[in-house]
Amino acid sequence: MDKSQSQINKFEENLSRLDIKLNIQKMDFLKQKFTDKYNSILLDAPCSALGTFRRNPDVTVKIDQSQIKKHQKIQYKMLEKSMKLMKKGGFLVYVVCSFHPFETIDVIDKIMQKHKNIKVHNIKSDKMIKKQNGYFINPLNFKNLGGSDIFFVSVLEKLK
Repeated sequence: MDKSQSQINKFEENLSRLDIKLNIQKMDFLKQKFTDKYNSILLDAPCSALGTFRRNPDVTVKIDQSQIKKHQKIQYKMLEKSMKLMKKGGFLVYVVCSFHPFETIDVIDKIMQKHKNIKVHNIKSDKMIKKQNGYFINPLNFKNLGGSDIFFVSVLEKLK
């Protein structure tokens, strides 16, 4: 689900390229009413896209601190809603294509301070760099494939 048709179009292009079938609906996650609880949630949250500067060098001059703080508020609200939708023992994978602390480490710290019943899971990968409560992709590991964007991922488990 995404509220942006342009984001849905990009996602559908990638799904088609990878030959993956998935039904994507256009709706606002924060406004949507849910009755079910889920075992797993993938939250690819809206962000500044600073991690895409390799492909989009102008992103570093287009984004400012106030926009990053605005993204952080939305990310936090989405994490809060996701926590309510998760079953106990469920997993939340939080992903953003940013390296800014406000959108990565700080937002996860904030959600963990409020929800004492979640823990960060370790990811075993030589392609990522562990930082506090999550991981950043190491783009140097993908030089032979033409490089990679920088993104942050944190896997959270809602404890019983």
